[in-house]
Amino acid sequence: MVLTVCGRSKTGIFTKLWGFFTGLLVIGIIVYIGMLWYTGQNISVDVERIEELRYNPFKDELSLDIVVEVNNTGLMAVTIDKLYYEVYIDEQYLGRGNREDIVIHRGRNEILLSFNTKTPDAARTLLTTALARGHIRVTIKGYVDIPIKSFGVIRLWTLELSFEPSSTVDVVKK
Repeated sequence: MVLTVCGRSKTGIFTKLWGFFTGLLVIGIIVYIGMLWYTGQNISVDVERIEELRYNPFKDELSLDIVVEVNNTGLMAVTIDKLYYEVYIDEQYLGRGNREDIVIHRGRNEILLSFNTKTPDAARTLLTTALARGHIRVTIKGYVDIPIKSFGVIRLWTLELSFEPSSTVDVVKK
């Protein structure tokens, strides 16, 4: 037995409402994914400066803090699950590192990348070059993983964006 109200069955109204809300949900997810994709395509990375360069001759270890500027001209803030990077100074490999759970707001964001290296030849070459010229060429090759999540909870997939900024950085002697 189907109840009818004013000539319409209740099951027909609920079916139409369910279809309407499901359609809205699907459209919302598609728009959100489009906004994330657009934002991901409008993120740029540049080497800003070397914050600190330390050399420990007793351990033959070089510590380097590099500030990179991430410019997000997209539509929304994004959260980067992981940022992987390799550092090259004057085209010589120094080392690699990673950072996790970074929020990139709209506009300019500074991220500090720190790592230690025990590559004796690279450390000596870097120090000699920096002291002689007063500047070094820093290249950071890497990629970021940006999760695409439905409602900020359910991971649909991960957008992987690569970057390779390079710039000449002045070394300030203290």
